[in-house]
Amino acid sequence: MPLIQVDVKMLPMKVHYFLFMGGVAPMTTFLPTIAKQLGYSTIVVGTIYSILPILSLIIKPIVGAIVDQFRVKKLIFLTFILLSGLTAFSLMFVPELPFNTTVEFNCHDVTYLNVCPENNVPLSKCSIKRVKENVGDQFGCELKCDNSIHFRNEMCSNWGFNDYCLFSNSSSVKTIDYYEPKNSQIIRTKSNKKYFNDDHVYLFVLIEMMHSVNVHNCFYFRIKSASFFFNDSEIVNHTPVCNTSLRSQCQVQCSSEVIMDLITPQKFKGSVLELNQFWIFFLLISLFWVGQAVIYSLGDSICFDLLGNKPNLYGKQRCWGAIGWGIFSIFAGWLLDIFSSSDVNKNYLPIYFLCLLVLLCNFFVASKLGVTETKISTNIFKDFGKLLTEIKVLGFLSWAIVVGICTGMIWQYLFWYIEDVASMNECNTQHWIKTLQGLISGVQCFGGEVPFFFWSGWIMKRLGHLNCMSLVLGVFAFRFFAYSILTNPIWVLVIELTNGITFGLAYAVLMSYASILALPGSESTMIGLVGGVFEGIGVSLGSLIGGCLYDKYGGAQTFRLFAYGSALMCAIHLLCQKVLKSNKKLSFPSFISGSTEYASPNEAIHMLIDN
Repeated sequence: MPLIQVDVKMLPMKVHYFLFMGGVAPMTTFLPTIAKQLGYSTIVVGTIYSILPILSLIIKPIVGAIVDQFRVKKLIFLTFILLSGLTAFSLMFVPELPFNTTVEFNCHDVTYLNVCPENNVPLSKCSIKRVKENVGDQFGCELKCDNSIHFRNEMCSNWGFNDYCLFSNSSSVKTIDYYEPKNSQIIRTKSNKKYFNDDHVYLFVLIEMMHSVNVHNCFYFRIKSASFFFNDSEIVNHTPVCNTSLRSQCQVQCSSEVIMDLITPQKFKGSVLELNQFWIFFLLISLFWVGQAVIYSLGDSICFDLLGNKPNLYGKQRCWGAIGWGIFSIFAGWLLDIFSSSDVNKNYLPIYFLCLLVLLCNFFVASKLGVTETKISTNIFKDFGKLLTEIKVLGFLSWAIVVGICTGMIWQYLFWYIEDVASMNECNTQHWIKTLQGLISGVQCFGGEVPFFFWSGWIMKRLGHLNCMSLVLGVFAFRFFAYSILTNPIWVLVIELTNGITFGLAYAVLMSYASILALPGSESTMIGLVGGVFEGIGVSLGSLIGGCLYDKYGGAQTFRLFAYGSALMCAIHLLCQKVLKSNKKLSFPSFISGSTEYASPNEAIHMLIDN
């Protein structure tokens, strides 16, 4: 009977977890790949994600202390739910970075556009395959080419353009008004472009894919004809042929997404700090991240308040968040592929509306929660100072940092890596890659997190906190190594079953033990501190280190290095466990409520037993 009463009392909490995590899941899941599509490199993304958790480290304890001091938990809780929804929706208005889409215009007996990746980056198998699949097509491109006397002479003498080439004594070319066609070939009546001047030549060229040539790491697209539009309607068409070899760098915009994907760099080469697009993107991500971080912290605090002396039931409440995360991630991935016409550039519009709608529903449900404002500790900072001098507490926080580093690598770069694997090996999966990524999130939740959240109390009773922590590190090592040998992204669905241990069990251990450590009236502050250490130090370092290694060594090698690091940390943790067990003096001091110790399987059990 008491268990039934707890379940009824906790029903709104379960709905909150379901809606909140379901609402933020699409944005959180796909945000790294959104950044990738906008043109940000792994180093930039890693730097951003190393800063965001630091904001959590700062904000969480501050908000927790404010809540404990002024008893405004529900007001702040609802405010940040609304903030998260609005910032997630606002991300849809962030423009992409300006790309340098430059190719070489090569004119001789025939004329080609030469497309070669920068720095000899290998073309992906999928990019080559997509070009060859469109061999029967033709498409148009607008070119803005660097002008020269050689270019001018060839154009005027050999392209049948001499009627429009008016030379002055200084050999400069008179500017002539230029009008472009729209896709329907209707001539524009006004334009601020020129057909050529001393600096640039503007062309509209027609390319037939059947004459394209792939040599080594480059594609050469043969130009069938070039066109100029003047005087509102007159069109000059010709086949560009040059007496002597002519080469010029041209900025290009083509009607074919396949060709633009080949031409467009995968990442912006300049400094993003000078771009307004970056600062808008960073500001909105920061607000979104801080908003959900505070909600996680306060939500867990409210949950433990409602559970009272049954903190072992936390996993059964939190598993509903995993269910929401899984359902909405799968749904969002399916929506993205349905609304996207391109295999490369996906249309993320549906998830912005989905996040806003679900979080507004969550706002309504959260407003109905019964929030208990607990009594406050009068010596919070003094007592925390004592806690931080204890070796077992420091060991617990160190473990949280290591788990955060591993988690940050997966959160930020798993989907990025999956797209890289698909583009290099499995082209058939690219057109439904977002659905696959959604299914991966679903497996993470339903195949891993949900059962382990549900049974986390039972597992911690049988193994103890410290043994669970060693298990988490060992499974991380296995998981990272499995990623490193991946050749087909579909196999990630099997690997993600380990997420139940590496996140579900790990997070339950993290939060339940933080609650045990908390002094009366300081629950929100303690949970905020531990969560801040996990994200602000652990996830931050994982994002930064992972981004730098990924940029230098690639995804497979980076995951291999993380596998070795996790295995080493697991061995160290097991060794420390033996040392702690052999020294009974290393127990918690008397000022901590309860009589539990950190390591032993039989210790802290009374905090986890169903009453």
